[in-house]
Amino acid sequence: MKKLLLILALTVITSFSFAQVTPESFIGLLPAIPNNACSMKMDERNQYSSYVDSLLQLIDSERERRNQVIDDNANIYEKQAMNNVSEQYGLSQEDINKLQSEDGMTDEEKNAIINKALRNSANVSLDEVKDLKKMNKEEKKAWAEAYGKEKMAEMQADPKKYQAQQLKAKSLYELTTMQKNIIDSIKAIETKFADEFAQIGKDPGAKIMLDNIAKWDREASDLMGEASQDDIKKMEVLDQKINAEKQKYCSKYTPQYLEILRRYETYTRSSLPVWYRLESISEQQSKLQTGVEMKQEPGLLGLGKVSDYLHLLRGVFQYNLFNE
Repeated sequence: MKKLLLILALTVITSFSFAQVTPESFIGLLPAIPNNACSMKMDERNQYSSYVDSLLQLIDSERERRNQVIDDNANIYEKQAMNNVSEQYGLSQEDINKLQSEDGMTDEEKNAIINKALRNSANVSLDEVKDLKKMNKEEKKAWAEAYGKEKMAEMQADPKKYQAQQLKAKSLYELTTMQKNIIDSIKAIETKFADEFAQIGKDPGAKIMLDNIAKWDREASDLMGEASQDDIKKMEVLDQKINAEKQKYCSKYTPQYLEILRRYETYTRSSLPVWYRLESISEQQSKLQTGVEMKQEPGLLGLGKVSDYLHLLRGVFQYNLFNE
């Protein structure tokens, strides 16, 4: 019955149009973390892992579909951005075509377009920019003061134009600062989780137990074949020691892994709004920088985080060494 329910759940999610698939839809299909990971039989573990793998495969397919849509729209957005650049810097369609052309331009042609863009956007020439490199500190300071006075006069002559530019720059700065703060916070959280998972494998006691199991397994293998009654008894004792050590190993490290994993699951669920927020910030940044509204289906980053959790969930049986 349980296996049938898992198959039905996968059938339901794949029956929808992929455009409707969200990170939350996969969150709703996540299996419970098994508390009995050390006592589950091999076929139960395989069934559980197969379901996790099926979810991972569905997420991978959805992410590939979304990335393909992004690639398909890239040329449209690029054209819109270039049109905006043309308008902002006063470049003609011929100038834009030259910039996009695969045929190499001469240095004179490149410099002519750059000079035109600088004149239209900042009212400076390419020669002035080049001369700045040759100036000493005092000369650069004098040039900057003169340029500043000129720009101040322009702002006073057309305050609305420059007010819009200032608001744009302020918004972009605020968005970038917000983005950095969010990413730094997420990185700190995920680094802490990664360190906790890594600490389990660094426990020196784990190596001792694994070495014991390997040693006793070799001793048992050496006794196989035409074994005497004494050898058979020795093998039985070794098997008991191996099973006891495997149980000790699983009982010690699986609860540690599951305790961290439960907290990571809570983090994954609660972090989805943050990933939506980051996507929104990225869209707003692109619009401010290029003038193009690059609309994308929300949830791509969230799908990646659900995938990360599922990969960790795939490891719940890594300390169960019993193979029937």
